[in-house]
Amino acid sequence: MTTTRTLTIAALAAAGLALAAAPAQAAQRFDVTGQVRLLPGGGSTMRQTGSFRGSPLGTGTVNVTTAVGKGKGARMSFKMFNRRGQVWGTGDVKLTFKGSRVIYDGSARITGGSGAFSRVRGSALRLTGSGELSAERFPLRLSGLVSG
Repeated sequence: MTTTRTLTIAALAAAGLALAAAPAQAAQRFDVTGQVRLLPGGGSTMRQTGSFRGSPLGTGTVNVTTAVGKGKGARMSFKMFNRRGQVWGTGDVKLTFKGSRVIYDGSARITGGSGAFSRVRGSALRLTGSGELSAERFPLRLSGLVSG
């Protein structure tokens, strides 16, 4: 065996051991609350925007697109961003109407990210909120465990 071939095999073996020894990303708590307002437009697809605050993202802006009448009651996509980066994902919520109040409760996933949040991923997150149908702002909460 030549010296070059021996060094190449040794380097590949060392790289493989380093990968095997690298610790898995520990799960961390994700708990973000926000307030969104409805943007102009109508129909069964609503666009909302607002602010959020929570761990691990800090504070920033959230944009939500909701398709009412899809999935368990409404399917949504969201993007949360600030100067450090962004995360985005999807959710599926059940809508319950109690008088003039709407309650939403369901699941969500973080499917991508960029910047400081490029490795954040999560499934089985809980998406909740409620508000008066005539309200200008609606609260939301996204919580659970994420990796990255």
